[in-house]
Amino acid sequence: MRPIMQLGRRFVRLEIDIWVSLARAVTRRPDTADGTLIRYAGAESAVIWAFIVVSVVEIPAVHLLIPWPSVRFAALALGIWGLFWMFGMLAAHHMYPHVLAPDRLRIRYLRRTELGIPLDTVRAVRNDLRAYDGSKSLQLTGNDTLAVQVGSSTNVRVDLTAPRTFTTPQGEYTVRTVAFWADDPRAAVAAIRAAAPSERSGAA
Repeated sequence: MRPIMQLGRRFVRLEIDIWVSLARAVTRRPDTADGTLIRYAGAESAVIWAFIVVSVVEIPAVHLLIPWPSVRFAALALGIWGLFWMFGMLAAHHMYPHVLAPDRLRIRYLRRTELGIPLDTVRAVRNDLRAYDGSKSLQLTGNDTLAVQVGSSTNVRVDLTAPRTFTTPQGEYTVRTVAFWADDPRAAVAAIRAAAPSERSGAA
């Protein structure tokens, strides 16, 4: 029973996140604060848009094909809900980008996952394209690397000066390295290197 309850809570939280994200998109209030944006939505946006286009075509087709009024109404309501849900998922990817703030790097995925890394704890950062098995947005690899995946991939690697514990929706992880996806990994690495004290001193 407990696993079922946990799964139910996750679905409820995701549903809330989707609608909050959609509301932010409609009102044009992205959660970005001050800092340099590092976007990750590009890898997923094309897939979500493909589902949206299919749904737009499918909803009226199903409505015309089903002969029973009650079933037709239920299918129409479900189709419209699904369409808005996909727009909300698309919004969630755009409303919560990674942010390079003056004092920290905020690595995020959608609304609830955020890893705050103080810039003075960054030892090194580099491009590092990797693919992973599984569809989880967070994955611990090699016991010391936490991957924040988009499309089962990461392309930026941040090494820390010491192990750091991060609290996430999936629990706590203590790691020395964080990997994440950026739509423009070269620009992301350059910006983090310019902001991190250890990287600046190394370059000097």
